[in-house]
Amino acid sequence: MKYWRRRSFITALGAAALTLTACGGRAADDENGGAGGQVTLTLMRTGTPEILRPIFEPMIAEFEEANPGIKVDMQDLGWNDATASMGVMASSGTLPDLMYHLPSDVFDLASKGLVTDLTDKLSPELKDDIFPALLQAGQYEGRQYLVPCSVSPLFLWYNTELFEKAGLDPDNPPNTWDELLAAGRQIAEKTDASGVAMYSKPAAGETSGLYESLFAGAIGGSAWDPNSQRYLYDDPKYDAEALQTLEFMRGLVDISQPNVVEYGRFDTRTLFRDGHAGMAIDLIYMQNQIGDGLKDGTFRVAELPAPTGRTSISTINVGGWFIPTNSAHPEEALKLLEFFMETENQIKHTTYGSAPILKSEAATYEGELWEVATAALEHGVAEGISLQTGALWTVNGEELQRLLTAQRSPEEVLRAIRERHQEIYE
Repeated sequence: MKYWRRRSFITALGAAALTLTACGGRAADDENGGAGGQVTLTLMRTGTPEILRPIFEPMIAEFEEANPGIKVDMQDLGWNDATASMGVMASSGTLPDLMYHLPSDVFDLASKGLVTDLTDKLSPELKDDIFPALLQAGQYEGRQYLVPCSVSPLFLWYNTELFEKAGLDPDNPPNTWDELLAAGRQIAEKTDASGVAMYSKPAAGETSGLYESLFAGAIGGSAWDPNSQRYLYDDPKYDAEALQTLEFMRGLVDISQPNVVEYGRFDTRTLFRDGHAGMAIDLIYMQNQIGDGLKDGTFRVAELPAPTGRTSISTINVGGWFIPTNSAHPEEALKLLEFFMETENQIKHTTYGSAPILKSEAATYEGELWEVATAALEHGVAEGISLQTGALWTVNGEELQRLLTAQRSPEEVLRAIRERHQEIYE
């Protein structure tokens, strides 16, 4: 068998006055104790129900047919309500038997003893099949609490028609930061479009994630030190690389659409899709906006450019499965988790929006997008996640917006980020 919030989360954990319909492990004990040893597992895959249910309901039916003693009750949870709802469920012991969510909130629960340690429980075949950087992204304090099943590095997306109009070769997209800026200037000068679609709204750590990925490319490795639980760009030893990264980000604004302060990542996807920008730096989810154009070659994708002399590196943004400790049926929940992670099922799950998670999965895909995605995963690095992630991202978002809107210089922004991060680290 092959196989972006902390402060609001803590507030939600303390919301004892709130009530939630029982949807988790021990809360379902009464209905799980029926005749014949029938077990009912509660499943919650955070996201858009109308897209997720058509993907998961056939898989659930197949699982139930192969395991007649187990029924799966799939319940819905949208992203807007996710953090608050998780806090309520955690405080009342009603988290589902198997749930999908993001590392920051899952690790927060793990620090409180509310998530099952899967380090020694996952099959060796599954662990070997998951790309190493992705497996690491699900680890907290060296232990496996989350099993990644959705992932994306950052890519460079580009419009071939605008490239040709600007006299650029679509078969040779920019590999370096200097080449990207030069291509952007050429597009802006020779077409009616901007060189790159750029955003400054921090949203859910989006500008922070961009800074982290670009800095990782500048130093040739992870921007996060898991031992000290700190970002390396906060170390004066990396002054040159941190300033180089911030100066490049400011340079992107010079070739972008006007008024970047008004744009978030979702806004720039529309801008790029409609032909108003020649390039965009974005996650795998861009494909949902430009699907037809991606198929006919209007849009193409390349790995994230790096400084001259460096190899492309992107941080890996993941979401994944975890089993709460309140589950009354952890063995059955693990069985369901490993079923979902089988190659053919993970391929189905990937249609919701993900780069390949499994090596066996990646081997089944064809085309430029999947070749680029697989290459990016092979030398990608795990996104830095800790119990302070939400606070650190908030600082980055605020300060990077000041950089991108020319309110502060790169030197001033770097100094402010370091000073404010130090208060959080302490």
